[in-house]
Amino acid sequence: MRIYHSIFERGKVKKRIKAGAGKVKDREKAGAGKVKNAWTLRLIHIDECGRKISKTWQYPTRNAANDDLDARKKELLMFVDSKDRGVSDVKTFREWVEFAKKTFYKPAVFAEGRKVEGVKAPSIQIWLRQLVECFGDKPLARFTRRDLDYFKGWRLKQGNLTDKSRKLKPEDRQPVKLSTVNRGLVVLRHLLVEAYEMSLIANDPVRGSKAIDRDAESARTRTLSDAEEIRLLATCVVSVKPVTFKRKTRGLGKTKEVTQTIRTGTPHLKAIILLALDSGLRRGEILSLDWKDVDFENRLIKILGTHTKTQKTRLVPMTERTRTELRNLPNFATDGKVFPFTTFQKSWRTALKLADIHGMHFHDLRRTFITRLQANGVTIRIAAELAGHERIETTSRIYTSLDDTAIIHDAAKRINAANEARMNHWPDTLE
Repeated sequence: MRIYHSIFERGKVKKRIKAGAGKVKDREKAGAGKVKNAWTLRLIHIDECGRKISKTWQYPTRNAANDDLDARKKELLMFVDSKDRGVSDVKTFREWVEFAKKTFYKPAVFAEGRKVEGVKAPSIQIWLRQLVECFGDKPLARFTRRDLDYFKGWRLKQGNLTDKSRKLKPEDRQPVKLSTVNRGLVVLRHLLVEAYEMSLIANDPVRGSKAIDRDAESARTRTLSDAEEIRLLATCVVSVKPVTFKRKTRGLGKTKEVTQTIRTGTPHLKAIILLALDSGLRRGEILSLDWKDVDFENRLIKILGTHTKTQKTRLVPMTERTRTELRNLPNFATDGKVFPFTTFQKSWRTALKLADIHGMHFHDLRRTFITRLQANGVTIRIAAELAGHERIETTSRIYTSLDDTAIIHDAAKRINAANEARMNHWPDTLE
């Protein structure tokens, strides 16, 4: 591979004109207009097969062209690389998304328990569909930082898309949270940065953009109280009984009371709840758990990197009540998955209704686990390790809830103890 360069001056017409006091000066002209960028930098790339690719750029002076030579060589190499990968044929945003799905947004590939390329999160595909719905076939070269603001406004107007399946108009849907919109903006920003680095966009389209507003996000602080925990675990007992609850009328926004005889509890639900509440496991980590990774003798559970968000294997504690529930499962001491299903959403929602618990997400159990660790004196560093967080800031900002009065009371207790210790060393009189 070779790259040749040349810098030359384009054709011009010099005309001698009077400049006052009998002096004369040259003026460069090309036809009737002044030549602003008279110097041309040309680069020619020749590969091993002798194929040539050339590009040219214009500059006002020879020195300006020389100063930009290294940067333009890098740009030419990126352009050649993009042609080899078929990127040069991408013109619209829709085509760029399709290319992304086959390359940097393809399903994750693992080697030795670590992700080496692609993405794990299935939500990426959802965001890509929404972005294509917003921008469609807009030419990729025309994107600017204003398009991030445009998508933000468009997504806020769309509302909660779960209501879209019910054929509700955007104005009749539930509002969407800014944290949700920010997730989509992160994907859009990544797409535009990749396009810029591959020379599909001339200028950096996200530089200076303030569309992603992290400070506007309201972090969840919900944790499970002791009383709620007692009621929730009680609903996990398998039984059949009549239950009265309120049901929303689809499309009308009204509710009515319904009484049904239902089967409550499942053999697995209590174990699932305790794994989140006592060990801090994520939903995906629970459903991916294998019997061979559960050490009953040492009361430890191994979470493989292939099943975690951070692709990092970790060990978590197994409490006595979790150990008991796992050993009581009907598929205990077998091979394969601990939980032989892919979802438990329906059972979880039924348990919340029976326990009369509102505003609780399953992931809030994980927040409860971390909050209780800190309330009982476990350092935030150890709490972050057990939770599988790469950064302590994630643990302290998102997963530590001061709504749990135990933490506040514990802080007050420690301050009182420190004050009493200091007072015991004070002199009886002031000198």
